Amino acid sequence: MDKSRVEVIEGIELMPFKFSLDNRGTFEKFHPMHFFSGALDTIALSKNPILGTIRGLHFQTEPFAEEKLVTCIQGSIFDVAVDLRPNSKTLGKWTSYNLNSENHMQVYLPKGIAHGFQALQPNTIVHYTLSAAYNPDSSFSIDPLGELGIDWPISEILVSQQDSQGLSVSNASQKYRDSLS
Repeated sequence: MDKSRVEVIEGIELMPFKFSLDNRGTFEKFHPMHFFSGALDTIALSKNPILGTIRGLHFQTEPFAEEKLVTCIQGSIFDVAVDLRPNSKTLGKWTSYNLNSENHMQVYLPKGIAHGFQALQPNTIVHYTLSAAYNPDSSFSIDPLGELGIDWPISEILVSQQDSQGLSVSNASQKYRDSLS
């Protein structure tokens, strides 16, 4: 196991979403609002037609730091979370989950967690519920191919130039820490 990977990061919750199935198909509910500390701001979809696409590792600083509820509604993702919270015992560590349209799992991420994923199937769609609006001045990325040593499952990758030129983990955690004061 990579020394910066951990099994559990406090505050992150992996849980099944509720669904019912009958002869018409399914009805799915994947917004347990009781997890969010405040009001919800945004619902977003990420459509990823190309196998191996990496998005992230993204985070926003205060006052636009986000709580997120992430659900893969089509396809499959290798989902990654990095702890940037200054007083956390897992600061600078990362964990991962497999989310897909078959396992009916979703992950809640508190503020101070950078998030990213890799599409494990073509035409993967990821649904986000977010507690804060996007703010370009508060939005940052950590290089997903950098120092964390994440073993992305698909070796043929597509990553944006902005993400590949993202911050180091120490610079990211410093930006987040500075925004708290």
